[in-house]
Amino acid sequence: MGEAKMGMLVDGKWEEVADQSMVSGTYRREPSKLPTSIDADVLKQLTDAHDRFFLIASASCPWSHGAVLALTLAELTDSIEIQWAGGPRVEGYGLLAGGPVPDRSEIQHVHQFYTMTAPTFTGRATVPILWDAKSCKILSNSSADIIAAFDDVGNKINLRPAGLLDEIEDLTQFIFHGLSNAVYRAGKSQRQDEYDEAVDAVFHTMDALEDRLDGRAFLFGSQVTLADIRLFATLVRFDTVYATHFRCTRKRLTDYPRLWRFTRSIYQMPGVKETVDFDEIRFGYYVNDGSHNPFGIVGQQPEIDWERRDDLLD
Repeated sequence: MGEAKMGMLVDGKWEEVADQSMVSGTYRREPSKLPTSIDADVLKQLTDAHDRFFLIASASCPWSHGAVLALTLAELTDSIEIQWAGGPRVEGYGLLAGGPVPDRSEIQHVHQFYTMTAPTFTGRATVPILWDAKSCKILSNSSADIIAAFDDVGNKINLRPAGLLDEIEDLTQFIFHGLSNAVYRAGKSQRQDEYDEAVDAVFHTMDALEDRLDGRAFLFGSQVTLADIRLFATLVRFDTVYATHFRCTRKRLTDYPRLWRFTRSIYQMPGVKETVDFDEIRFGYYVNDGSHNPFGIVGQQPEIDWERRDDLLD
């Protein structure tokens, strides 16, 4: 198999180079090369300046989805608009037409936000991004920091209750390593042993979360937390792309009664289903993620009743 290519910025110029996330046939997620924490003074302005702050996100990306969910649940979409990125990846993510970001004629690709922030940036141009159109710079490209910012300035939901912070962080890390990142390790793997190890981790984690949800609507009871939206962003994609394109074939989400109920519970919350675009998810993965689909065939959407309510817990 030929070496997988994934373009990146090198000294501020876009280059098609070997996928830096693949090391000896295994997938390793790269850390951000930009500062990601958001200044306290900026936080105070997020809801006050219309047409200044924008969330740049892809509907296919689960990390973007977590930020979009936080923005939606905090009811901040009137203050911070979403600029969607997607479609075929030519020079990485492209910006979709009709978005709200000013100077759209000058910005066609996500990587341009990076070079406007740091002209000699070297690294991948990832989403989500919190963009400040006034200063023309990325405030953060960390979904964790962006979610925390929206949670701090919104007043409709508390995703990080003080008494549960450590437990939420521990569970979020468990979900990341054992599931959200492990599906990528499985799907992008170029070695059988790495694939098998990743798939084992995926289903060990799903089994543990299925047990945790016994008698609970959400991971910590009746309240939705950061851990829940992280888990949802992975599970809502599971049967559509992870069980198929990423070859996590042992079970489907719908084979787990509690996880399936949990995912539908969040999907049916006000505003959430509008953040889920299965067409873009399928296109984003089948066409853009992974080198094992050379003809770009997009799998069909599974027939799943996302509106089913008979087993939901209060």
